[in-house]
Parts: sequence; C-alpha cells; structure tokens
Amino acid sequence: MAERTTLALAAAVVCGALVALQARVNGELATHLHDALLAAVVSFGSGLVVIGVIVAARRSARQAWGRLRDVPWWSRLGGVGGATLVAAGAYAAPRIGVALLTVGIVAGQTTGGLLVDRAGLGPGGGHAVTAPRLAGALLCIGAVVLSVAGKGRGDAHVPLLLVVVVAGLLISLQQALNGRVRAQTRDAGVTTLLNFLVGSAALVLAYLLFSSHDAGHWPGPHQWWLYVGGSLGVIFIAMAAVTVRVLGVLRLGLATVAGQLVGALVLDLVAPASGHGVAFATVVGALLTFVAVAISGRAPRSAPAVTS
Repeated sequence: MAERTTLALAAAVVCGALVALQARVNGELATHLHDALLAAVVSFGSGLVVIGVIVAARRSARQAWGRLRDVPWWSRLGGVGGATLVAAGAYAAPRIGVALLTVGIVAGQTTGGLLVDRAGLGPGGGHAVTAPRLAGALLCIGAVVLSVAGKGRGDAHVPLLLVVVVAGLLISLQQALNGRVRAQTRDAGVTTLLNFLVGSAALVLAYLLFSSHDAGHWPGPHQWWLYVGGSLGVIFIAMAAVTVRVLGVLRLGLATVAGQLVGALVLDLVAPASGHGVAFATVVGALLTFVAVAISGRAPRSAPAVTS
C-alpha cells in the first residue's frame, strides 16, 4: 500500500510539471504564430482529437454520453475555464515567464476554491470557509504581489497577471462543474471529451471574433514538440483521474501544485522565455505559494458543512 501511494504521489508531481510544460509549449507556439488564440485553438484541437479517439474506442462511453441529457446545461460549460487558461497561458508565458504565470494561476485557483466551495457548486455541496483555507488564499495573493514587485515597475505586467489570476479562478469553477458531470455520467473520459468540445468551440469563436487572422510562421516538423500541448493536457487529466483514487482530492492537489511550481522554476531557470531569467522575488513567491496551498489544506475535520 505504501509503494502504491508513493507511486501515485510521484505521478501527481509529474502531472503538475506537465501543466508548466504545457504553458511553455503553447507560449512558444504562440510566439511563432504571433497569435495566442490560434495557438490555443491548435492545442485544444489536438487534445480533442486524442481524447475523441480514446473515447470512441470504448463501448461503455456511448451509454455515458447518453446520460449527459440529465446534466443541466450550465454544468457542461467547464471547458470554458480550461480554454481561458490555455489562451491566457499561451499569451502570458513568453512575457512573464512560466514561474510567475504559475504563481498567478495557483493564487486564482486557491481563491476560487474558497468561493466555489462556499457557493456549493461542486458535487459535494457547500462547505464553510475555514481559517486555514482563508489564510492560504490571502498568502497566495501576497505571493503574487511580492512576485510582481520583484519584476520591477517597468516589467510588472500587472493587468496581464490579473488575467492569469482570473483564469485560475475559472479553473476552480471548471473542476466543480466537471465533478457534477462526472457524477452524472460516471465516466471520466466522457467528461474530458465534453471539456475539450466546449473549450475548442469557445476558442474557435474567440479566434474568429478577436484575432487578426494574420498568422506568422508555422513551425516545421523539426519543431514537432510545439504541437503537443493538447496531448499533455489529456495525459494530465488521465493521470489525475487514476491517482485521485489513491490519494484523494486534497493530496492530489498539493502534489500537483508542487510539481507545477518546481517544473515552472526549472523551465525558467534552464531555458528562460525571451532571454529573461527568474527574479529572486519570483522564487520566493513560488515558495510562499506552495506553503499557502499546504496551509489551505489543513482544514479542521470538524469544519461544518453549509447546506445549500
């Protein structure tokens, strides 16, 4: 049992690192194409193809797909959160670095988790806001402020970082809605496919409405790795679906954040985007973010639930 838990924790850390790697890949693709929305469409589109093939090969998925009729329409919109994150990440990663991007995302997720749980949007109903979770959210916000301050006034990109934080908030909402869909369909593959369908549609619409439609240079076969962002997302979702049975949601979340932060720092230190290194304040901010997430997970067992 201990070996199984250790392997699951290692897999969860790898999951988090894949999120950071996906942001870097999509950011590099956006730089080549001169269009973050187009890069996001390519990423989500490739992921849609991969998960579509996987689901189509399973007979049980047809029955699960039929059960979507009983899911409220608004619960099916979780993919919009993922699409927002991919688009924001593709645009922001080359400009602020993966490390600062990750700090902003985690801050948004932690704060959004408080709001989503309090509102009872997840399948488990409402939960009271405990002191540890509130302290963790506030510490996350402080980590973002510290990280931005360390970038210097001329390179802060405050509005862009705020967009990233909002994307993190939407990811919390996405997780809650996905939980509702999965509870109804009893199939993680169908839930994932629905996310990619909704997210791809949202990104295509945004591209048609807001893009200049003047793509730059499409990377050639020698840069094939720039097209694997969607596949990385599918791998992340699949690994998370397996390891959550062993670790539970809380430990999975903490391990994923650890991998995300470490992966982001390594990427920015080894291969910094646009030739920019990692500011010391960003490193401290990333460490504070990890501490904040750990604190937020220390909710008292006796915390009262909020009836909806």
